Amino acid sequence: MTTTGNISTNWRQAVAGAVAEVDRQQVEISRHLTPAQRLEQMQSMIDLVEGVAAYRLCQRQPELSEAEALRIIRSRDVNI
Repeated sequence: MTTTGNISTNWRQAVAGAVAEVDRQQVEISRHLTPAQRLEQMQSMIDLVEGVAAYRLCQRQPELSEAEALRIIRSRDVNI
């Protein structure tokens, strides 16, 4: 892995790939949102990702409740 400053080449490539996948139409829509609407949209995405991660964790550890799985996910102390 090559580094330039504090950013590795792999990280730069990952970011470039993500930017290439950005939907220009969605960006244009987002430009017209209020800060509160953008915050609401961001929280919705976070909730979705946490829910999916908790679901996957419950599949791997069926003894966990959904609440416990969410707590673990939110603590970032898990390998999924």
